[in-house]
Amino acid sequence: MNIFSKFFKHGSISSDPEMQFGRFTDTYKSEEKYKIWDEAIEDFENEKYLNAYIHFLDYLSNELQGNIKYVYSNGKLSFTIYQGSKIIEGEADFHFFKAEAKIIKAGTRHSGLMRKLLEDNFNLKYARYALDDEDTIYLKFDTFVEDGSPHKIYQALKELATEADRKDDILMNDYPGLHTVNLHHTRQVTQEEIKVKYNFFSQSVRAVLFEIDNGQLDAKLYPGGISFLVLDMLYKIDYLVKPEGSIMEKIREMHEMYFNDNMMTVHEKNTVIINTIRNFEKISVAHFSKEIYEVSSTFGMSMPEGHQRLIEIVDAQMTDIDWYTKNKHYIYTKAICGYITGFSLYSFSLPKPSISLLQLYYHITENQYFSELGFNDVYCDAKGNFNKLLIINKINLIIKENKEKYGPITINLKMLEFSDMHTFCRSYLLMLSKMKYPEY
Repeated sequence: MNIFSKFFKHGSISSDPEMQFGRFTDTYKSEEKYKIWDEAIEDFENEKYLNAYIHFLDYLSNELQGNIKYVYSNGKLSFTIYQGSKIIEGEADFHFFKAEAKIIKAGTRHSGLMRKLLEDNFNLKYARYALDDEDTIYLKFDTFVEDGSPHKIYQALKELATEADRKDDILMNDYPGLHTVNLHHTRQVTQEEIKVKYNFFSQSVRAVLFEIDNGQLDAKLYPGGISFLVLDMLYKIDYLVKPEGSIMEKIREMHEMYFNDNMMTVHEKNTVIINTIRNFEKISVAHFSKEIYEVSSTFGMSMPEGHQRLIEIVDAQMTDIDWYTKNKHYIYTKAICGYITGFSLYSFSLPKPSISLLQLYYHITENQYFSELGFNDVYCDAKGNFNKLLIINKINLIIKENKEKYGPITINLKMLEFSDMHTFCRSYLLMLSKMKYPEY
């Protein structure tokens, strides 16, 4: 967003809060960053190892995130990398490259915990678990600089950083007597924001459970519909609320279980997810508040994909959307549309215009939540009335803001239908499935 569109939006100064939605992605970088990467490769090939690592860290750095710090002095490079709730510290000289991340402090050396970490070491390609003299569990990686190409260092640090970031919550839940470390760099949010997010989280959970327990759809006869309902909620919570602790980890577990476990039926998978959601219902505001904080990250987890991937997902679910609509199961029509939106944002790093348009979908369909967070634009009021002009103007603005990088994107706004919410949701995603980037 350029300075004029930010400060003179709708003829007045914008007072929308600066707020993060969705998980960090490092997929799309500027041309300048790619040039820095090329310089790192060239220096490494010319055996200028420390210069290569300095360029490498510059490539990883994000000025807005403030995710990288380093100092080079007397032939030694020391650096700090932030990844979520974890800090990766390392150094390099003319012989070695080393990095480590403290995860958690163990009060006692629980035999089950030690065995678990030993087993986990076999699943790691670059890093390994270790225990220091103060009983702090940490991940470490080291290599001779001759073997530490920027490609290898990137993969090693990504494995170390992402594994460390998620491991503390898993261990805290599974083993008693553990203590967190290195949380001073996280940024706390206001109590008002936590309250709004907790209410949205709780209302979303209760709405899904009410539909499952009291709705007309038979969960055994229509397990696919139930899947759309529960997955829509999980992805929506992950993107819009963005919890950083055990809730985030449970959502990740349910996502992986649903799509990777080939031994369970859809009905069995639904049962596991529903039980998890019932446990979400028991989460207190005190517990919830500990998981809501802002972080800086360096490595993203989602896979880079073009807009074509979103087209394929919409096309694959359109038959289901039309069946549930035809049979007047409108809650499930909207749930499938929400599933498409959430699954796409959760699983893939799509082009920026596609991400922005999917987030706009959330803003329109969950307008009350955004309003309570302090956002000004009202795309749909409490009675379900759409502000057609505002929606169309926002879509045009997104296309315009991305024209310089992506070229003229073709989108047919006439496909939008505003008669009711489920009809709008279907038409909006259908419109996105027909949207074309210049390269297609």
